[in-house]
Amino acid sequence: MVFGRATGARAREGATGTRRTTPTRARRRGRARAVRETLELAGALDSVNVDLALSGAEEILGKGAFAATSFAGAVFGSKAIFTEDKRAGRAEQLGMYVANASLFGSLAARWVESGHFPLSNMYESLLFLAWGITAVHLVVTERDGFSKSAIPGALAAPTAALTVAGATLALPTELQRATALVPALKSNWLMMHVSVMMLSYATLLVGSLSCVSYLVVDASQDWAMAKGALEKLDDMVSDGGERARNRPKVSVNADGETVAVDAAASTTNGEIIVDASRGGERILTEMDNLAYRCLGAGFALLTAGLVSGAVWANEAWGSYWSWDPKETWALITWLVYATYLHSRLVAGWSKKDSCAVGAAGFLVVWVCYVGVNLWGVGLHSYGWFANK
Repeated sequence: MVFGRATGARAREGATGTRRTTPTRARRRGRARAVRETLELAGALDSVNVDLALSGAEEILGKGAFAATSFAGAVFGSKAIFTEDKRAGRAEQLGMYVANASLFGSLAARWVESGHFPLSNMYESLLFLAWGITAVHLVVTERDGFSKSAIPGALAAPTAALTVAGATLALPTELQRATALVPALKSNWLMMHVSVMMLSYATLLVGSLSCVSYLVVDASQDWAMAKGALEKLDDMVSDGGERARNRPKVSVNADGETVAVDAAASTTNGEIIVDASRGGERILTEMDNLAYRCLGAGFALLTAGLVSGAVWANEAWGSYWSWDPKETWALITWLVYATYLHSRLVAGWSKKDSCAVGAAGFLVVWVCYVGVNLWGVGLHSYGWFANK
């Protein structure tokens, strides 16, 4: 009995000691939990602040890119319309540089914010396309031997500005948010395939705009020649004109031969020299060369993009080609520009007819890229138009 009472007393003391130490341990655990929750809250607040800062930077850089491309487009257009030599200057080229840098900064901020390469939705791809257009324009206009005309910039800069405006103003908010990648996009092919396709679109668009420039200059040249012929005919039949005005003007060249001299021509050392820029031949040659270089490079990039896309499709969906609307229109785009290259290099078409095919490709690219994506059909769609 004594042993039993002693054991019971020790048990009560143990129980009492346990009850005495439990509040202390609970307080320690509570303080540790509070510290841990405070640190987690601080980390979450820091993350929110970083995301807000990056979002603000994206918005500012996007507005800066739009302003820079709008300024450059206005200056390029003014020089293309109102000046005779139609040469680009440094101010508008600087505007394109600022736009290119702003778009690059916006894409970099989105990359940091989302944690993946910024080509996962329509907003990011539009900004990337605008960056590609400005980059291609700068490459083809800054290198020696390439076009120095203001006409390509008069079309490329507004296209980039409208692309930025479409990304920031036209798209709904849900398509502008940075979101996690869907399982099919969690692949290294995202950077390799999509970036190549977007660069091909940008290069092809600049080349197609050069084809449009060629057609516009050619039409204006034909109009100017017709107008000049009508004015000359009017002078010839005018009763008030002097007879000497209607007589053919002649000159003697270095070989002693008598040759006719055009009214718009001049002579130097007995040789007749006609102003090459009178009919816009210089500009036509620049636009044709620019279109050929851009469309040739863009066609190669598009081919590489189609091949890489087929490999990725087989990896993600188990089939190299499934005639998805995006795939079908990408093939149509490839065929259009293949026709341009064939007509220019093999078929012997006139430059005007070849440029007509290249100009048509401008619309085909936009249908392939924007129309199919936003209509909500197929595996490459975002379903905006279909859900409106």
